Amino acid sequence: MQSFLKSFLAIIVLASATSAQALVIEISETADFSGVVIVADDADNDGFVQVSSAIGTWLINVVSGFSSPAIGDQHVDKIHLNSVNVSGGQGTIYIRLTDTDFQRLEDIYTTDFGGTTDGSVSFQSYADGSNTGFGQGLLLSDSGTLFSGAFSGSDWGRISMEGAYSMSIYAAITHNDGFQISSFDYAVSVAEPGTLALVGLGLLGLGLSRRRKASTVAG
Repeated sequence: MQSFLKSFLAIIVLASATSAQALVIEISETADFSGVVIVADDADNDGFVQVSSAIGTWLINVVSGFSSPAIGDQHVDKIHLNSVNVSGGQGTIYIRLTDTDFQRLEDIYTTDFGGTTDGSVSFQSYADGSNTGFGQGLLLSDSGTLFSGAFSGSDWGRISMEGAYSMSIYAAITHNDGFQISSFDYAVSVAEPGTLALVGLGLLGLGLSRRRKASTVAG
């Protein structure tokens, strides 16, 4: 009965979600998102969307997505996925986040992720020149499968588009038992090369400052 109610509520959420909003989260226990899907979209266009729901064997899924205007600016396009998932038994859950109408046509992209898992996780990020939600026209980065414990990673490359495009993040989480937890962040940024250089110089300066401070204390 409990499983039936969860599925029923998930279908209600799916039916009530509007497709007009660009920033969308979807959660499913099927890799192609053909089964029961929990959907949330950015109804007020503030660049933030969140799902907090059980689905199938998964007890807790608190999933948040961020995009413009909450993050990014005229120099940087950005999409960010945050998720905490607790399993009720063995299984895999699939999460994806998308947004459309990005405009940085000939710039550098970076992907950054980190978190912990009691099972395994994997991530892929895409840009799509058709400007379609969840489009997979261009693979930006694939993490491979990351197993139990803490993890982090990053990637970068050049993106070249002829018009507005979408960006999407896909995640898969597998747990082998109940009450296991996975928690992670994954971000994609597309920025002017000069902006990335300034960020790099800022980080370098911060590192040198900390090193000097540590040397002063040691002395």
